[in-house]
Amino acid sequence: MKKIPNPYGKLGSPKHRVKVEEVETSIRNRGLIAIKEYLLNLFGKKRRYIDVVAMGNQDEPIEYHQVGKVGKKGLPVKRERVVLQEIYEKTGIEPKFHAYNLHKEEIKDEK
Repeated sequence: MKKIPNPYGKLGSPKHRVKVEEVETSIRNRGLIAIKEYLLNLFGKKRRYIDVVAMGNQDEPIEYHQVGKVGKKGLPVKRERVVLQEIYEKTGIEPKFHAYNLHKEEIKDEK
């Protein structure tokens, strides 16, 4: 039987979705508008869906938040690092990364 790379689709696993909800709540608690699955057109025809963005008063995102896995060393896995770099190159804003596969006491500084 062939392994399905992402059986949950683009919205992610249940753990991923819980973390996205936490990020969304945190943004709203700061008085900002949170939008999930925000479409960011990159270069050429390439595009990415950002897990959550915080919108400012000018209807422009002021924060980008990506949720994903970290490896054994505590760094985002390669596919997440690529996405974070693409977001930064397109927007000039450093995206914030939130790991969903660590216990809270193991997370020192989510970036």
